[in-house]
Amino acid sequence: MTNLEMTRGDANGIPVLRLRGRLTLGEGSRALRGLITDLAAEGHKNLLLDLGEVSYMDSSGLGALVSGYNSLKGGGGVVALFNVPKRIENLLEMSRLTALFPMFATEKDAAGHFSGPL
Repeated sequence: MTNLEMTRGDANGIPVLRLRGRLTLGEGSRALRGLITDLAAEGHKNLLLDLGEVSYMDSSGLGALVSGYNSLKGGGGVVALFNVPKRIENLLEMSRLTALFPMFATEKDAAGHFSGPL
């Protein structure tokens, strides 16, 4: 059994993955990598990740995020994060990964990043 739950949604045609639990070595990080790879194969360029309910992330979780970034970057896409807990934000900063992932407070803000001004 995985310690990470993922729920898929949509915001203005952009896939949204809501993550809940621990993003660590094991099934959870593998499942996230696989889902992002599938989304890229389906032709999705961009992805929004809701990290608000991620209680813990280790280096394997960071690796899953970077893998997702690489999967979408080849097609000119972006992985944007929103609702990022401070402890996860600190981990991204310490790992020098904040430059790869635009971060937003809300899903609306993150989706707006892709649609531009209305």
